[in-house]
Amino acid sequence: MPAVPSAEIESVVRRAIVAYNDGSEALANLMSSDPSLRVIGFDRDEYWRSNAEFVGVRTTQTIEAPDSVIHVDLVDAFQDGDFGWATLFSTFSTPEAETHLRSSAVLRLEAGIWRVIQWHNSSPVSNREVYGVELTTTLGDLVDSVLDGEGQLPDGSSTEGTMTLVFTDIVDSTPFAEAVGDAVWATTVAGHEAVIRAATDAEGGTVVKFLGDGSMLAFESARGAVRSAIKIQEETADDAFAIRIGIHSGEVMRTQNDLFGLTVNKAARVASAAAAGQIMISSTTRDLVGSMEGATAGKPMTITLKGISGTHQIVPVTW
Repeated sequence: MPAVPSAEIESVVRRAIVAYNDGSEALANLMSSDPSLRVIGFDRDEYWRSNAEFVGVRTTQTIEAPDSVIHVDLVDAFQDGDFGWATLFSTFSTPEAETHLRSSAVLRLEAGIWRVIQWHNSSPVSNREVYGVELTTTLGDLVDSVLDGEGQLPDGSSTEGTMTLVFTDIVDSTPFAEAVGDAVWATTVAGHEAVIRAATDAEGGTVVKFLGDGSMLAFESARGAVRSAIKIQEETADDAFAIRIGIHSGEVMRTQNDLFGLTVNKAARVASAAAAGQIMISSTTRDLVGSMEGATAGKPMTITLKGISGTHQIVPVTW
């Protein structure tokens, strides 16, 4: 079964980040007493290996540091059995500066109480600083970059056709990648891409491109696209991250290595409207699929899609 959102874990990590900033006595109680506790701070030398070590140093730091205030902007928290995890986006303010803080936490139930067993803080650094170039970072950016390529096709280089497009996206991939480190992330992505390729090949589809933390897939059969999406969700259900998938059918412009057009844009926007662990399809795809064994179409929703005029009907798929 997929992990489920957890308001209880959200409450714990909200208290933990405030206690982290204040150095309050609550910090020790929110952190696990297990020797395997690990905490990573901002400074490269801030790597603490026990409750006592972390709380002792952090308490001293709060005395040394200027007065500060922390505001929690966003928390995503999930539970799977006795374990949970969360990502936090906060704003950290001192009299001299304001810093955007990103944190990730792993928790487990200890005697019926959620306690943090791993905590990691970071401040965002641009991809240009790391790689020397700008990289696509969100599904929305991907759509924009795809659309930027329209109108640049050489005469006679493209063909038209009707296809069903599938966009997959790892939800909150950046905090997860930071939490696990580059080596683990690279292995995770490679395994994820293998799952996507196998599920696509099984339904006669084509992997148009991988997108770092997602993919763009194309199918001649709308049913095949939905079956492939279900397979991807089933195969990744036990992973430490969640996938969202969007599907839309329509006319596309095809070159040898890529697809272009409004259908591509809409398929990606439908994916953006999906929640973690969800498959969302357009009404067009819903009409093409009809009834399908092993899958059920949910209640249609009418929404607006960025960059596309009017309102659009999308439908969640359960399996």
